[in-house]
Amino acid sequence: MGNISITSLLGFFAALSVATARERITEIIKGFPGLSRWFAVDKTGTTEEFRKASVQIVTIVAGTLVSYLVREPLAKQLSISDAGQISFGWYLVFGAMASGGSGFWNSALDIVRAVNTQKQLMTDKRKGT
Repeated sequence: MGNISITSLLGFFAALSVATARERITEIIKGFPGLSRWFAVDKTGTTEEFRKASVQIVTIVAGTLVSYLVREPLAKQLSISDAGQISFGWYLVFGAMASGGSGFWNSALDIVRAVNTQKQLMTDKRKGT
């Protein structure tokens, strides 16, 4: 991967996250006959943990699919000339990141703030202030 701008990559992930609309996709799948009993009805114990995991898997699959569908803009963001060079594993990683919800975005924002703070400190140090 070439020279990547963290800000533009985060912008891409934000758009991807909005595009996956994990709550909407999960709600649609919950409505399918047969699946609705599994996804929509809370269970108890281990069965509930499997139900929660299956909902997360659905959101990751949806994010992976959307990541694949936007492979050309993704390749451009990663400075890759041919989208065919991106392996399925990367689509899976991007799909998981896109479906990560607010926890992912809070962490990403913290990282960007820390990077910006370090850049500002380096700039101030070079200026002698």
